Amino acid sequence: MTEFEHDGWRLAYDDRGEGQAVLLAHGLLFDATQFEPQVDALADRFRFVTPDLRAHGRSEHRRAAYDQWDLMEDHVALLDHLGIEQAVWGGVSQGGFQALRAALKHPDRVAGLVLIDSQAGPENENHAPMFEASAQVAAEFGWNEELLGIASTFLFGESAGDDLKRHWIERWMRQETFDAIELMHAVTRRDDVTDRLSEIDVPAVVIHGEEDVAIEMDLARTMAEGLGAELVPIAGAGHSSPIERPDLVTPVLESFLQR
Repeated sequence: MTEFEHDGWRLAYDDRGEGQAVLLAHGLLFDATQFEPQVDALADRFRFVTPDLRAHGRSEHRRAAYDQWDLMEDHVALLDHLGIEQAVWGGVSQGGFQALRAALKHPDRVAGLVLIDSQAGPENENHAPMFEASAQVAAEFGWNEELLGIASTFLFGESAGDDLKRHWIERWMRQETFDAIELMHAVTRRDDVTDRLSEIDVPAVVIHGEEDVAIEMDLARTMAEGLGAELVPIAGAGHSSPIERPDLVTPVLESFLQR
């Protein structure tokens, strides 16, 4: 395990490959291995930096408030730690939220954007109370099969195999949950940057699962239009398309990076 410290947090990350640096940040509840298929396929040509976000994977858990801007600054500090001046930034869901914020605040550090199953707006007002209530239960009693079964319907599409869902549910069951409320608030209470998309002037691609119910395709389309980016729908995938349909996502990523 490779670690560094930023803002008092002990944070884990993986660093594989050589060439153009690509920083990919995972979605809520996942970890750096959400990009394992892409890294395995492309690390012979590109350098992939894949962090575990605060309170995820191998990184530290703590009862402390933070937001998407703070998480983005963790990644800037990680690139500094590795001596990387500029990278292509990307991520799934909240990883995409952070990539957008990096392009807004640190445009000189961002060579391009790969936004997967993500959007620029705030959390769905109908989803947020449900997600926060689940986090409250998890913080008090830990995750259980029922809660994670519900979560999986948002985090995976209908076509996702049972083995894939079971793999992640078992990983989530082993995670600490005492800080689940803070972890969830960073997502559900994020600010809206839709009106600022015109400030971003780097190449971008928007990749989105056609079965995504956590962030609907129309929101991805709005983001793509705001960035002047191509929108690539991924058939048979929901909110975690890099692991649901790596056969479709990896070639899109490869093509974008080659350009």
